[in-house]
Amino acid sequence: MQDLSGHKIMSMDVEKRDRIINAALVEFNKGYKVANTENIVKKAGISKGLLFHYFESKKKLFEFLLAYATDIVKKEYFELINFEQRDILERLWQTILLKIDLSYKYPMVFDFLTTAHQEKTCDGFLNAYSNTFKEIMSKFFANIDESLFKDGVEPQKAVNVIYWTQLGYSNTQLNTIKSTNLEDYQKEYERFLSEIQEYFDLFRKAFYK
Repeated sequence: MQDLSGHKIMSMDVEKRDRIINAALVEFNKGYKVANTENIVKKAGISKGLLFHYFESKKKLFEFLLAYATDIVKKEYFELINFEQRDILERLWQTILLKIDLSYKYPMVFDFLTTAHQEKTCDGFLNAYSNTFKEIMSKFFANIDESLFKDGVEPQKAVNVIYWTQLGYSNTQLNTIKSTNLEDYQKEYERFLSEIQEYFDLFRKAFYK
């Protein structure tokens, strides 16, 4: 993923920079192919020449946004997740609630990432997302309290089943709603949490002492 601190746009006035980034996030939420840089400069109140001074092309702008969005998610996860909580179910539940909170705190970022994830428009997304995902997951699965599991249950396999089930559930919901509008997902959050909690209750009965 790009190191954003050295990007040219970081030298710009914060208010103006945020205006450009937010306008671009909104525009690319329509989808990469239909996103129009003319609309971005109009919403941001800048010239097209200035936009391309900082971003050489539409693709470069898109890749910057991918790095920007995934960097926000990564920083928030690392700073807010309590890694002292060693119960994998409690830790996973914490991340689900955190993701919901972040979707309200950074709605444009999550709208953008939802669209990019569903479109898988360019390799930049896959690279940025997978690298960030690997970094988060390596820490997420570290130092799990294996003594919580029943005798005869192999902890790593139990953790895999728990995680894969939650991931499969999340992907199913993405495909079921068939929308890139974050508000459509937010309306379903209460149902999501209720259903996920039912799965977690089953895991505790099956795997925990």
